[in-house]
Amino acid sequence: MRRYIPSSTALKCFEASVRHLSFTRAAQELHLTQSAVSRQIRNLEEFLSRDLFIRLNKRLVLTGTGAAYYKEVVPLLDGMENACLRMLHREDEKTTLTISALPTFASHWLVPQLAEFQRDYPQFQIKVRSLDDAAKIDPESVDIILHYGGDHWPRAVSHQLMQEKVVAVCSSALLAQYQDGRSGTEWQCSDVVNLPLLHSSARINAWPDWMVAQGLESGSFAGTSFEHFHMLIEAAKNSMGVAVIPSILAQGSLLNGDLVAPFGDEVATPHEYLLSYPADKADLEQVVTFRDWLLARQVA
Repeated sequence: MRRYIPSSTALKCFEASVRHLSFTRAAQELHLTQSAVSRQIRNLEEFLSRDLFIRLNKRLVLTGTGAAYYKEVVPLLDGMENACLRMLHREDEKTTLTISALPTFASHWLVPQLAEFQRDYPQFQIKVRSLDDAAKIDPESVDIILHYGGDHWPRAVSHQLMQEKVVAVCSSALLAQYQDGRSGTEWQCSDVVNLPLLHSSARINAWPDWMVAQGLESGSFAGTSFEHFHMLIEAAKNSMGVAVIPSILAQGSLLNGDLVAPFGDEVATPHEYLLSYPADKADLEQVVTFRDWLLARQVA
């Protein structure tokens, strides 16, 4: 079907001429000659059978028809330009892997994993997005989400990454403050009741559950609360108190000595971390490759 559309060159010349009210300045902007712009406008007027400009000596005046046409054309040109830019920056769906993960989980656990995955599979381009609300995520824009428990993603395939374990941690400096000059004191689980406690507002039962798991009676759980685990970890590092943190998030700080865990072994919780992806992406090479690679590492 033949479309009744003028050339894009004529439309670009028209749009520039309206903005400048000058064929000469429009030509300079478009890297054309003044006569070429004038000819394109004349062709456009003949195509529309309407005058778009009035030539008054060396001045251009836009006609009412020209003004109305300009209002119609500009959004269309903008749309065409945006569509082209989107295509130019469009990711290759066969090589791009977009992962959405909880911010602290991504920083403390996922990124080190991705560094190795990228070395093993350099053909994939990885994008990591923050998972602030799994229920609101758009399955079209994400290939995989790594999240904390629950079926947040309708029509998704889910695999357990790991069962959650938590550990009570603090800084060595905090312990030194409460040793009353004693050295080499062995700390017991029950000693936490004498130390300031830190809380995650997202896990209000963390301390009560930890106490029960350690065979202790629940007591007062007053203390400073933080919205995100990365805040909680930093607070513990800065000797503000003792925090109950998922073991996978505390590993790095425990290894480098920023945190210590003198109050007993880690404790399993009834919660889990999941790897999920839309059912209609189950056959994508990058999804299958990353899923199998990551799940194999957890088993090992």
